[in-house]
Amino acid sequence: MNTAKVVTRFILFLSLVYLLYPLPSEAETITGTVKNPWVAKFPVIVYIDEIPGTTFTPKNHPVMDQKNKEFIPRVLPVLVGSTVEFTNQDDIEHNVLSPDNEGYDLGNAGKGQVISYTFKNPGVYAQLCRLHPEMVGYIVVVKTPYFTVTDPEGNFKIENVPPGQHKLKVWGERLKPTQLRKDFFATVESGKGASVEIQP
Repeated sequence: MNTAKVVTRFILFLSLVYLLYPLPSEAETITGTVKNPWVAKFPVIVYIDEIPGTTFTPKNHPVMDQKNKEFIPRVLPVLVGSTVEFTNQDDIEHNVLSPDNEGYDLGNAGKGQVISYTFKNPGVYAQLCRLHPEMVGYIVVVKTPYFTVTDPEGNFKIENVPPGQHKLKVWGERLKPTQLRKDFFATVESGKGASVEIQP
């Protein structure tokens, strides 16, 4: 068999493989800005609401610290099904509870101790400490891993997003319910990504 025939058959073979097992679309990035007067002091979470027909499995355990009588970070977005670890870095005991959605009280923990909770349902969960009522934080549980938190200028970036039109939602502790219900859309093109401006 001559070289030309070998090359031709190899090309045909590769073409058949590609038709049967196409390569996945390249992941892209959504960048943008949230225009809201509160964003400099109270960051906003931006996330893809859902991708129909697709479910996701958490790959890590997010952490929310208790330090200097504060929840750090104050706002933590996580994928549904995630197990969040609460660490106490103070010299005093802290408590972790939430009255929202599933509702839980994880009890007290001393310095260096870690307690955890697995979030089974999407939603916003205020984090409180029964021993220190001034402490408050928020865990926002979403259905996709495509989420981020704005910087003080309101800028954000969501990486590794598949091409397509995606519905974006926002959450911020100072946003009104009518603003939280708004939908925003980003059309992600392969090789281009997308850029959006959000005005809740």
